[in-house]
Amino acid sequence: MISKTAIQASLFALAGGLMLIAAADNAVAQSMDRLADADANGDGNIEWQEMLDMRAGIFERLDRNGDGFADSTDTPRLGPARSRFSEALSSIQGADTNSDGRISKTEMLDAPAQMFEQGDTNGDKVLSAEEITALRESGAGQR
Repeated sequence: MISKTAIQASLFALAGGLMLIAAADNAVAQSMDRLADADANGDGNIEWQEMLDMRAGIFERLDRNGDGFADSTDTPRLGPARSRFSEALSSIQGADTNSDGRISKTEMLDAPAQMFEQGDTNGDKVLSAEEITALRESGAGQR
């Protein structure tokens, strides 16, 4: 006989797992939206330079104090912008290649672009509309 506590624990673990999956799906959807935003010329394709330009724009918004680094000193002091900034900064921590706790523009631009590289199946440094569709339909490789 299974105890009520064991069933509750199992349901709690299942709910936690489903929440993680939903969060991962949301993160992939947000990444796909950001990727689509990179199409600066609106031709339906995303060129590598457009990706780099998008990253440079993100860096400029994160480097709020203009010191050339995105780090905790750029965090807004009040309001919901504080948590959004912290989430954005956390999402790019992998770019901190020298582990100094701050991200330079060079580190940001040189960081791997896993979603772009996964989607660029022919290796031409351009995500065609077809490659973008395939990437979106694949769940962006998150599973």
